[in-house]
Amino acid sequence: MHFVLLNQFYPPDLLPTGVMLEAVAEALVARGHEVTVVSGQIPVVRTEGGCGQKAGDKPSVVSRQSSVNLRQASGSRPRVVRLWAPGWGKRKTALSKVLSYGAYYFGVASWLLRRRSRVDVIVALSSPPYLSLLARMGAWWQGGHHAHWVMDLYPDVMVAHGMLRERSLGHRLLGALARWGMGGPRCRGVITLGPDMAERLNAWLPAGRPSVWVPLWGTAGDPPAPHDVTALRQQRGWSPETTVFLYSGNMGLGHRFTEVLEAMPLLVAAPPDRSIHLAYFGGGKRQNEIQTALSSLLSPGTGNSAGALCTVAPELVSAGPRQRSTVDNQLPPASLAGYVPQEALAVHLASGDVHLASLDPAWDGMMVPSKLQGIFAAGRPVLFTGSRTCSMGRWILESGGGWVVAPGDVAGHVQAMSEALDPVERANRGATARAFSDQWFDQKKNVARIVEGLGG
Repeated sequence: MHFVLLNQFYPPDLLPTGVMLEAVAEALVARGHEVTVVSGQIPVVRTEGGCGQKAGDKPSVVSRQSSVNLRQASGSRPRVVRLWAPGWGKRKTALSKVLSYGAYYFGVASWLLRRRSRVDVIVALSSPPYLSLLARMGAWWQGGHHAHWVMDLYPDVMVAHGMLRERSLGHRLLGALARWGMGGPRCRGVITLGPDMAERLNAWLPAGRPSVWVPLWGTAGDPPAPHDVTALRQQRGWSPETTVFLYSGNMGLGHRFTEVLEAMPLLVAAPPDRSIHLAYFGGGKRQNEIQTALSSLLSPGTGNSAGALCTVAPELVSAGPRQRSTVDNQLPPASLAGYVPQEALAVHLASGDVHLASLDPAWDGMMVPSKLQGIFAAGRPVLFTGSRTCSMGRWILESGGGWVVAPGDVAGHVQAMSEALDPVERANRGATARAFSDQWFDQKKNVARIVEGLGG
């Protein structure tokens, strides 16, 4: 069969939706299907890349793309169609995003209308939103079927963003469009990322056509070598005696940060032979907010300087500690850095002792962040700020691979972080996290489930 996969992002662009889609596309090809991926144009310049390295300068991306082109020419890989995209998207304003979305919608519609050979299944993801409409209309035009891999649930996401009021006229109209896009007799199936998203989606999907959930996956293969992890920690100035609380990933509107920052001044001092470091890697709409919060919490010039987090990243923001008002001990150093390159991600995730993750309950069921999979694959425990009933909360509690603390519960965060200072406790929770990852977040198993759910 001929599958057409619609998503605005695809490697070498490193956004997670495209990276995950690549694995599914290659699995479909391995099963003997013809696969065409219709994506946006490759960005000329990327601002990601941790430790001062721009993605456009990464040799691994260049060489990888060359090998991709060679394998595409031989027919052993999916065919990738790159639609023209305007330069407005680089500015990342609300208007530029709308214009970029519009250009992609128009490009997909034009491409489907011009197709002369048959398309059997059109699969829509969620970047940009409402690709389901084009998938259903394109399936009718081509005489085929459509299926959906839902990464973000619209229009509910727009309610959480504050762009729409729940049950308003706009919300109801956009909800009707989403239901229509995923409905009809030609729909082969709808796949979501977690149980809470499936429950929310099934509440309004057409009767008799429930969605199924399949988790995303972490880094494939064995954990990185211990000497690589040790070398990276040394490069960042983290001694073996330092307990590193690491946040890595997007700093978006659906994430919470205040609880951990408020817990730091209240955290019981580490034992004399140990120290604590609070490290943030990533970017997003709330990056400046995190920078401001760290600057206000940690006033420089009071004794122990935090120093640079990565010696090769001059653009890093770093703040020194502030003395507590009640005790003589100082607050742990904290620092803020950019994204880490994809090829360095496995070692980077293993370099932290405890990972920080969060999701505001207002976003439960609307998105399922994929960072838990990579962290569990690295065998590290997670301190999660969020509800116990969302997908991440359920998985952490079921696995025993971390702590789930309710938003606003600063005392609970202090307790969890105090427990995390015990290396034996961390090792036990990290081991259960890795075992859970092997069982539930295995790439080969989950890709196969997605392929079967899409009709492949």
